[in-house]
Amino acid sequence: MAFVRAAKAGAVAPGSIAEFEVGGKTVALANVGGKFFAINSVCLHEGGPLGEGALNGNLVICPWHAWEYDVTNGKIVGSPDGTEGLACYPVEVRGEDVYVDVG
Repeated sequence: MAFVRAAKAGAVAPGSIAEFEVGGKTVALANVGGKFFAINSVCLHEGGPLGEGALNGNLVICPWHAWEYDVTNGKIVGSPDGTEGLACYPVEVRGEDVYVDVG
């Protein structure tokens, strides 16, 4: 798949995260210090909406049961072997728009 416009860059302020539908997938788009990261927005625990969670630095906290994920790599914080996590997607900022490749 190719890059698809996800949102206006201004729609996700620095230090925040929001949920968008991109190419048929629910994506959590985070703005960490002006840099955008995109991960699958569905928590591995019980499907909580990560895009509705709180962003603390580069960690998103699931609003349902407080599982934490690093938005820069999708990994679960505290995963025993460090490999469990969510899909991460490439992001490009083009002018005022943020594009994500969920392919």
